[in-house]
Amino acid sequence: MSCVTFSRVCFIALSVVILGCGSSAKQTKSNKSGDGASGLAGPAGSGEPVQLEVDGNTAIQRIDVNRDKRPDVYKFYRLVGDTAGKKAEDIPKMLIRKEMDVNFDQKIDIVQYFRGEPGKEVMIREEMDLDFDGRVDTTRRYKKGFVHLVELDLGFDGRVDTWRLYQLTKDEAGRTVNRLIEKRKDTTGDGNVNEWEYYTAGLLTKIGVDTTGDGAPDRFRRLDKKAK
Repeated sequence: MSCVTFSRVCFIALSVVILGCGSSAKQTKSNKSGDGASGLAGPAGSGEPVQLEVDGNTAIQRIDVNRDKRPDVYKFYRLVGDTAGKKAEDIPKMLIRKEMDVNFDQKIDIVQYFRGEPGKEVMIREEMDLDFDGRVDTTRRYKKGFVHLVELDLGFDGRVDTWRLYQLTKDEAGRTVNRLIEKRKDTTGDGNVNEWEYYTAGLLTKIGVDTTGDGAPDRFRRLDKKAK
């Protein structure tokens, strides 16, 4: 995938999230369900921009982002508490999954998984198909609302070849930041990590390579003399 195409995909995905999904501006934070009575209607295919359907103790909300009378975003909920005699939009709901079609071809490109209390859900995993071939290319894993691991298939061949590890830390001003601390790569395509990159304060400081095939780095190159 070219840089231009990759950038276009990311722009489309971000546009969908901002315009139709109610996602947080900080992508490391959880999305809120944000469901109110306004705009809710039934049944699917009615042409309404937002539709909510309840089935037993579950519910699904369909959102038509581009108003072509076909849903592009799906939110799946688990209903909480007594539902008897209540309108669908008034029942407490816990968001458990969100599916998005970002290029409007009626195929799901992004799936997000949530955990938590109604209205306080936190994203725990996000899977993205960046080249629209039906396979997951990027998986982002979260802890307490922040990314801690990103798995990438940069070869777009169905195999993860790059792992990025993040850690909450303090910056020079004492503010909490989530920084890349290590990157692991499989450069041979055999499924095993054979190259490591180490970061300090967001900067690449050291590279390790496995030359013996035992799964551990044995040769290092320091880019910063102060790196340990």
